[in-house]
Amino acid sequence: MRLRSLSCRLIVYAIIGSILGYLILPLAFMIGMLVLVRPGGIDALDELLRPRVREIMLAALRKDAGGERSLAMTDALRDFISEHPDFRFGAFDPRTGAAFSGSSPEIVERFEGVGRLKLSRSSIAVIVDGASRRGESYVLDSPVGDVVVATGGLRFGWRDLFRLPVYTVSFPGAMFLLPHWAAMCLIALFVVNRGLAPMRAAAAKIATIDVNSLKERIAPDEAPSEMRPFVEAVNKAFERVREGVERQRRFSANSAHELRTPITILRARVGKMEEGALKAEIERDVLRVQTIVEQMLLLAQIRERGPIAPQRIDLHDIVLGVAADLVPIALGDGRDIQFEAPSRHVIALALRWSVESIVANLIANAVRAEPRGGAVVVRVLPDCVIEVVDHGSGVAEADRGRIFEPFWRKDETTPGTGLGLSIVRELVELQGGALSVAETPGGGATFRVRLPAAGAEPEPAERAVQPSLDQRCERSA
Repeated sequence: MRLRSLSCRLIVYAIIGSILGYLILPLAFMIGMLVLVRPGGIDALDELLRPRVREIMLAALRKDAGGERSLAMTDALRDFISEHPDFRFGAFDPRTGAAFSGSSPEIVERFEGVGRLKLSRSSIAVIVDGASRRGESYVLDSPVGDVVVATGGLRFGWRDLFRLPVYTVSFPGAMFLLPHWAAMCLIALFVVNRGLAPMRAAAAKIATIDVNSLKERIAPDEAPSEMRPFVEAVNKAFERVREGVERQRRFSANSAHELRTPITILRARVGKMEEGALKAEIERDVLRVQTIVEQMLLLAQIRERGPIAPQRIDLHDIVLGVAADLVPIALGDGRDIQFEAPSRHVIALALRWSVESIVANLIANAVRAEPRGGAVVVRVLPDCVIEVVDHGSGVAEADRGRIFEPFWRKDETTPGTGLGLSIVRELVELQGGALSVAETPGGGATFRVRLPAAGAEPEPAERAVQPSLDQRCERSA
């Protein structure tokens, strides 16, 4: 299974490398020292077989019930002889020099008649197939008592190289390295986490970039040098996306601007037609086209204007005025508009034309959704919140994040252009506000706009009482 975590990979590779180093480096150092320092050159490698021979000879010693000691042909001894045909071995009583049964004749001949043997290690020469072979004798403390072991004819082969770690590596030595491996794992975690910290910060910044903030860039100097090419590639990708979006925006703005003149001429010509059902339908279609063009131009203006200093505005007056202007249109479609507001005025920090556009688009959207005979409720709450409530089919939970996308409509039969709510979202965000949609109790959708508050101011004594919604509707009519 492939490890996805860079920290895990580094730790696993470091441990594997340490184990290989623990097994190979001491062996390589030992071989180098024997070949380069010890006399005999490469023949000195024969000494590397001593640990294995000692273990094999110790396992081959036997003692019967009568106290007679001997050498048994064990599987390990047989395998070793098959790998090293010149190997000769023997065991002797150090006090009498008597050979154990099972000893090689060449070794027995070498020690025959010697009598009491030396207890120290010494070199010997063994005749094998008429040729002299180097060997040694040494005392082995075994379960059958002290034994003098003599061996000769050892020849180091490359297959022995793979067996050496078994005899040169010890469990205590491995345990000694455990703290080293643990420290290495901690260092790997620290280095990886510290090294990738700039990338995590860059990822967090990238996650905040959208179509409205494509000018944002990631600072390549903060990333490790190995990751700078990736950061620079991401910045170049954002630049290409920004240029493409800017071209599309300029095209949309220019197209909408060029369409205004022929639409104005078309409305003038339709106005000269004789009254009738056909003229009313054409006027409604032309008005719809003009609304789309005006909304496209408004979107372009929002993006081009950038930050604008907000003003202290009275939400009560602005929302009331927009609602009053739209009442005749709603009544003509068989709907009504109800206005609810606190007795005192609500002062917000926003742009007047932006709030008018927000409220107009939300009311127009609610009127289309409201069933015939129903009433759209428009509220201004004391905490600088505007609510527009309809009682239509509502907005599905899955669509609540998509309804604010430009030109999005649930299906082709849904009325409207798909730009109104997109404009509302951009205007609200431009002024530091918040926009949300929730389900209306009993069915429908409730759109809520929260704007920055400037504090509610009491109405001046000399200020005239504002007309009601019905009065303003009568004036509009």
